[in-house]
Amino acid sequence: MKFRAISLVVLIVFVAVVSSPVLIPTAEAQEISDVKVLMLITDYFGWNYFDAKEIFESWGVNVTTIANSLDVDVPSCTNRPPRGTTADILLNQVENDVITQFDILFIPAGGQWLSLSQSPRVLEFVQYAHDSGVIVATICIGNKVLARANDIVNGSCVVSYTNTNSDMTDAGATIRYGHLAVTDNRFVTGGTGGGPSGGGYEVAPTAEVCMAAVREALGLSHCSTVNITPTSGAVRTNFTITAEITDLDTELGSISAVNSNISEVNARIYTKHNRTLIDAIELVDDDDDGLFSGEFMGLSSGEYAVDIEIVDTNNTLEIVRDSASFSVGVSFTIDPLTLGIIATSALLAMVVIIAIKKR
Repeated sequence: MKFRAISLVVLIVFVAVVSSPVLIPTAEAQEISDVKVLMLITDYFGWNYFDAKEIFESWGVNVTTIANSLDVDVPSCTNRPPRGTTADILLNQVENDVITQFDILFIPAGGQWLSLSQSPRVLEFVQYAHDSGVIVATICIGNKVLARANDIVNGSCVVSYTNTNSDMTDAGATIRYGHLAVTDNRFVTGGTGGGPSGGGYEVAPTAEVCMAAVREALGLSHCSTVNITPTSGAVRTNFTITAEITDLDTELGSISAVNSNISEVNARIYTKHNRTLIDAIELVDDDDDGLFSGEFMGLSSGEYAVDIEIVDTNNTLEIVRDSASFSVGVSFTIDPLTLGIIATSALLAMVVIIAIKKR
């Protein structure tokens, strides 16, 4: 009887682990007022800095300025009336780990990009920030600094901007066209302004990038759960992908500058071992209940991962990587973590059985 009871417990653990829906991981919830932004500038920075700073602070976000400069009094760009600022920190006086005190590293647009992108210390600092789990947000020509930061964007998706696309491609990034901002892999990239003489800082998608960065810092996602049915099947099996999507109005309601209603949800299917894109399907919410579904037919044997992509009404793209997985032509597959849990459960059961028998 005891043996049967133990076997039943092991079976329940096994089924629960294998059949549970995938939950999208999120950071521990915090208030918007807890979010800390470090803005990186240098001499002759653009006025986009002021726009972004004012937007963040209007939401209650804490903003600190760090300058790659010799003096805390930093001059602004020369193509507009002088409007300098006073930096809180000088990069040459701190170690890279100062960034770990912040949630977001923000690089605004402006002519400063050239000096920043030519500084090995700056590029090392940007790389250290991302490697430390900090969100890196850039706008317009500021994306060039990110593109040159030791290929940290390799394998990530970034927004299309004519003056940085070639640099991003050389660094291994995937360009995503038709969006104002793209969020992927802890990068938030914003598209173009109007250039030095075209009202650049005024038309750049500053509010969109700021909002996406804050959402990431709060550990929030438009996608809460993803289910795939079945999780494995023979070739030509139809797999149903269902994602629970929310517009985050409740969570981000105090940020009124940007509308974040959902306009489009897609699933992109990749091979699991090397992330080769196989297909992209649209997910639709027929019942208007926040559950977006679509079908994909598995035509080739292998293991696959699914990214969920959400576009809001402000044309900001959020990419939720590896939100679910499934296999085609494989009778049963278990990922290493699940296998470890099952093996541990089985080992514990054996220990209990041996102890009972010795009695």
